[in-house]
Amino acid sequence: MPGVGAYLEGVLLNYSLNTGSVTRPTNWAVGLSQGAPSSISGSEVGTGSGWTRQTCPFPAAASPIGSCSNSAAMTFGTGLTAATFSGLQIWDTMAPTAGNMLYYGTLATPRTLGVGDSLVLPIGALVITLS
Repeated sequence: MPGVGAYLEGVLLNYSLNTGSVTRPTNWAVGLSQGAPSSISGSEVGTGSGWTRQTCPFPAAASPIGSCSNSAAMTFGTGLTAATFSGLQIWDTMAPTAGNMLYYGTLATPRTLGVGDSLVLPIGALVITLS
């Protein structure tokens, strides 16, 4: 992680090189991707699957490295459908199929989960580094 979503690309450029103002999100959510996410498509899991977005708090970025990671564990599931997940996205809202995708990335190893399974991301497992 990360790729930068198209929405955030515009925000960053306007903030740093223009006169654009930024409205900071009040919460962040992580969603699972069934396909490979990209800057314009999160390939997010459909609603009703049981694999809903999870709230994800982040502390201040580490200095001087410029990275941060999740400060709470996230549990996805219990799944109502079987699925294979290959990536994640970070959104500016919990609402499924809504909001702006901020970051995206692929999992080191895709995960195949069945009905009734859960996927847990422990504290510090999701690392966002800008370079």
